[in-house]
Amino acid sequence: MHSKEDPTAAKKMAVRGLDALFQPRSIAFIGASERSTAPASRGLRNCVRLGFKGGLYPINPKHKTLFGVACHASLTEIPEPVDLAMIALSAEATLDAVAACKAAGVRAVIACSSGWEETGTAEGESRAARLRLLMHGSRMRLLGPNCLGSGNPAIGMSLAYNSSFESISFPRRGRIGLVTQSGAMLGGIILNGEDMGADLALFAHVGNAMDVGLEEIMEHMVHDPDVSVLALMIEGVREPGRFVAAARLAREQGKPVVAFKAGASELGRIAVKSHTGALAGSDEVFSAVCREHGIVRVDEPEDLMPTASLLASWAKKSPVREGKLLVFTLSGGAASIIADECSTAGLTLPPLTEATLTSLKPILPGYTTASNPFDVGGGVFSDPDLPRKALAIAALDDNVEAVLWVGVGAPRDERSKMMLDQALDIFQECGKPAAIIPLSGYPEEAGFGRARTLGIPVLRSLRAAVRTISAARTAYKTVVAPGRHGRDLPDLPDGEVIDELRSKEVLSRLGIPVPPFGMAVCENDVAAIASGLGFPVVVKGLADGVMHKSELGLVALDLGSAEGARSAAKRMAQCPGGPPLRGFLVEKMAGKGVEVVLGIKRDPQFGPMLMFGLGGVAVELFSDVAFGRCPLSPEGAQTLIGLTRAATLLRGYRGQARADENALVHAMVRLSQFAAKHAEFLDEMDVNPLIVLPEGQGVVAVDAVMIRRK
Repeated sequence: MHSKEDPTAAKKMAVRGLDALFQPRSIAFIGASERSTAPASRGLRNCVRLGFKGGLYPINPKHKTLFGVACHASLTEIPEPVDLAMIALSAEATLDAVAACKAAGVRAVIACSSGWEETGTAEGESRAARLRLLMHGSRMRLLGPNCLGSGNPAIGMSLAYNSSFESISFPRRGRIGLVTQSGAMLGGIILNGEDMGADLALFAHVGNAMDVGLEEIMEHMVHDPDVSVLALMIEGVREPGRFVAAARLAREQGKPVVAFKAGASELGRIAVKSHTGALAGSDEVFSAVCREHGIVRVDEPEDLMPTASLLASWAKKSPVREGKLLVFTLSGGAASIIADECSTAGLTLPPLTEATLTSLKPILPGYTTASNPFDVGGGVFSDPDLPRKALAIAALDDNVEAVLWVGVGAPRDERSKMMLDQALDIFQECGKPAAIIPLSGYPEEAGFGRARTLGIPVLRSLRAAVRTISAARTAYKTVVAPGRHGRDLPDLPDGEVIDELRSKEVLSRLGIPVPPFGMAVCENDVAAIASGLGFPVVVKGLADGVMHKSELGLVALDLGSAEGARSAAKRMAQCPGGPPLRGFLVEKMAGKGVEVVLGIKRDPQFGPMLMFGLGGVAVELFSDVAFGRCPLSPEGAQTLIGLTRAATLLRGYRGQARADENALVHAMVRLSQFAAKHAEFLDEMDVNPLIVLPEGQGVVAVDAVMIRRK
């Protein structure tokens, strides 16, 4: 009998080997020299400056000491086992150093040098292959190559070596785990974040991720009790299944994941590939994966750390479920601007309750009205304590989940410091999530030091604040359960391009209706079939390999007579330059309804995705579509519908009858189950248009085509 394996325990075992990267007892610096700016020298100096308590061992036979630390000629002379080695040599010399570390029993190495597969050269590829061969079968872990390193501020370890790290001091114990695929941006992200109070628990740059990748570090951070929020700077996901599993595990353990992904545009994808060798996937697909797993995706790299910091701070406060926000300000102009921004972002500014309004009335001047946004106005000049008293009451309103305080003066003069301290006092007492926006000054200045110490985010602008809070709200939303694999699913037909007839046969077997039809070989047969179906009819010319018949004039709609159908077929057959026809499809004209498109696209990373949006030519004209991973649940299908403008039409726009959304959801689920079953071979599928008839009348698939993977 085999014992049943605990999957959680297995995951913990899988990431335990990364302890040496983040909790080493000893570190060797191979390549350290008297040059203070050399990468290994910087790593050594950082650890000395930050007070690393373990063993520090620069390797350099030319020196007895470096930066006050005793040197050793080789790894074999170090008096204790080495957990982690930072190798900052040329690419060729790195190979020899890795071999020496392997022989000495080093648990993990960080390979800093460039000159591997990211160069795109045969020499670089060959060198990378030699490194892989060297690592094969070894228990030693490798971060990199082409890597800036890792860090754990709590133990005084910072092995990254770009110039920003000379200024980074990690003044506070942080809760953010940062993983990035961009080395050049790592220092700037951490330094700017530190200045504004976004403090780290762990950080790592994965470089070329030959061994340890972003996904495995995510797993490690999810299991680390000192990390409460994960921040990811992504250029390309290498292990999509592992990425999704790590994101799901993070959500189960209440650890939000915030991500910025480069490579959204085609030019961006090219830049990503040339930079790290990573292949950036479809941006729309990545957004869908984030939505389905509650990953908070930010649009700008500048928003990554502030959003992560806000979530880390708010995790200790009362729960935020719907993002109901109180905006408290001394500026009427700011109140108006931020109300507009909240409306655009979909953030709720709830009205204050009657109980709150009653409590506020005795303390407010007669010319001040309590509302949300709440502008206490000029009353502060006659009563300096008014903001404190008003905020203390309003912040406890039952409708309010979080508070955004908008300051007017920079905290440099006595009055401005006093009003900021009033707000901070209230935020300490009320226990609700809060954030601050300075309308003057800047978030990093010394006057906001107390806010940083208290873990209250100071955000950089009105728009950035709304964007940050709106993005963070994603972490609190309930994610839709994944779909189930279906039953009674038809086989995928043979052939590369599966034409309309065979595609519709598949749809029929899936329970998705298609119009009554007949096949005609010649024009005269078209007239007879049309008469038998009843008018109006549609005539389509069929040609091998043609996917978009309407663009070649091979579709005639709303034909009201046998002669009209015959004439349409004749025009198609005699069209100069047209493809040779093998016959005609004659269909009963479908009833009127909302035209939508259902599509399947096999993403090379995340597998089959279902696309939904407005159908017909609108799909290309507006690109108003949403994607979901297959298979979909009914709730997942409804979510996709709600993400597009098609939802407005389906639900009765301007007095029109509501469409049969239940039938549409059924069609989406069944098609997604079919795609999931044939994930290996179904490359693409279009059902365009699918007509959604009035409520209770179902749907009709008017056209369809499938492409099988070569």
